[in-house]
Amino acid sequence: MTHSNIQNPQHSPSHPTKYKRHRWLWLLPTVIGIGIISWIILNSAKTKHDAKETEREKQTLLISAQNIGSNANCYIISEAGKYIFKTVKGNSEESVGNVHSAEVLWESFGTNVQPKEGDLIQMVAYADGNIAFQASDKKGNAVIAAKDAKGKILWSWHIWLTDQPKRQTYYNYAGILMDRNLGATNASPGEAESLGLLYQWGRKDPFLGSSSISKSVMAKSTIKRPQVVQSNSYVGTIEYATENPTTFIIGNDINYDWHYSGSEYIDNTRWTESNKRKSIYDPCPAGWRVPDGDEYGVWAKALGSSICFTDKNRYITAHEGINFLKIFGPDHCIWYPAAGYLCKYGLLDVGTFGHYWSASQEDWSHVAYYLNFNYKGYINPMENYNICSYACSVRCVEE
Repeated sequence: MTHSNIQNPQHSPSHPTKYKRHRWLWLLPTVIGIGIISWIILNSAKTKHDAKETEREKQTLLISAQNIGSNANCYIISEAGKYIFKTVKGNSEESVGNVHSAEVLWESFGTNVQPKEGDLIQMVAYADGNIAFQASDKKGNAVIAAKDAKGKILWSWHIWLTDQPKRQTYYNYAGILMDRNLGATNASPGEAESLGLLYQWGRKDPFLGSSSISKSVMAKSTIKRPQVVQSNSYVGTIEYATENPTTFIIGNDINYDWHYSGSEYIDNTRWTESNKRKSIYDPCPAGWRVPDGDEYGVWAKALGSSICFTDKNRYITAHEGINFLKIFGPDHCIWYPAAGYLCKYGLLDVGTFGHYWSASQEDWSHVAYYLNFNYKGYINPMENYNICSYACSVRCVEE
């Protein structure tokens, strides 16, 4: 047998391995393509199904939600459930505009525990001038915004998930105040949950406070630290602040206020109207407002004097704050934590100073009155040199 008569196994019909391998290689792109197309079709179908399911859930939420109560910029939620409120400006009946959608801007427990989206507000929906949301049974704070078709924020509301604050009567008919800071989830001395949120003077939207009673460490949330801008004629406006509720506006160089007026004086009707009633920018829940703070304000009136003083035994270092029992009122514990303040340098003075905004401006000036105390026991019921771009604590008084 000659070599020419010997068939090479690689080319022999009885050994089609290479032929089959090549054939499958040719088919491979087709197989992959079909697989990708099938995945896209199936995924698209699933996405459409999920979207329809979500839409059905939102419609159910809107129908089954219970009315949250009178209009305000802040709503207290004490139980898990479905709630609904009108898309109006603060305590008014004025519509915020043409709302297209609603969404949660941020959530926080007010501690060093990192929340996940949906931990506090599990669903939100908009229809026919109302926003509905589903709240969990956890405590904390969240902000919900209404947006137009282009994504611009028209208005936003603070959802305060806490047990109902207790009412504390102050001396000399000064007023009835909450037992806790606005945004605090308890009133217990020595706990970070008692610190609450911080507010630039005249703004309705909150900023995060500390997660520690003794250190200036911002509480964790579903957003990063707020964006910071310098006040000027463009960003130092009510409109800009409303459209950017998570942006911290540093004071301008004229009056050190976040609100740019072009003058050294400040607009004193942001939290109150000329008749002393709460304005649409007041951050307190319905039935409550930011207190007055001049010589006729709640703290000076309760104290019976507007003169500052020092009581070294008053400040409780272990809990970083002051119990104003028998100073402001007869309740066993009238707890004011030293929650510090927020400025362009960040969070400062936590565990050493307490700064509590009033709605009162000092006449013909660029400052507003506030309650001030420190770790040495210094107490001033109507301090008047705090600049309005600082974000400080708020203790609401009953209207």
